[in-house]
Amino acid sequence: MSSERSVIFPLVSIALWWWVCSATPLPEIALNQLEFVHRIRRDVANMKNDLRTEFKIGSDNELQLMQQILRIEQVDYSHCQNDLCNKEDCFNQIQAGLSTYLHTLSQVAQVLPIFSQRVNDLKLDLSNLSSNIQHQILENEGTTVTYPQGETLGLQNQRAIGSYLVVRNLENFMEAIAQALWHCYS
Repeated sequence: MSSERSVIFPLVSIALWWWVCSATPLPEIALNQLEFVHRIRRDVANMKNDLRTEFKIGSDNELQLMQQILRIEQVDYSHCQNDLCNKEDCFNQIQAGLSTYLHTLSQVAQVLPIFSQRVNDLKLDLSNLSSNIQHQILENEGTTVTYPQGETLGLQNQRAIGSYLVVRNLENFMEAIAQALWHCYS
């Protein structure tokens, strides 16, 4: 009986949370951005899968090791994960992350010319998303922070793996943006 409760209680809690969140309509601008983020995330996921297939990239354990060796880190979005959403701090972190990925994707396009058109399309979408978020911050009378460009990655010998890791991290970041938009506007 106790094991049934331990399974049922979390499921009921999740269902109640989903019902409460879905009952609150999101503003149209947030819905449009959320749809845009989901479209970008889908494009990133497809590109990540194509990179993995094209370059026969190894297991997740091997990728973790390569990520440490190449010092490829996920951008910080901790302000977007707090229970109480501070839109200004969250959106500034999103801006910083988007700026980092725009810079890094420029390097990926140079390293993997066969993917350069897809990377450039992705960069355009990320740039548009960044502009939309900056406009939204300014519209809400917040202040935006301008971040310096990200550091250059050392992708000389492990170019394909490094590019794949960047795209994989970008996919995770896009999911975090979607969650932040949902969370901050619910």
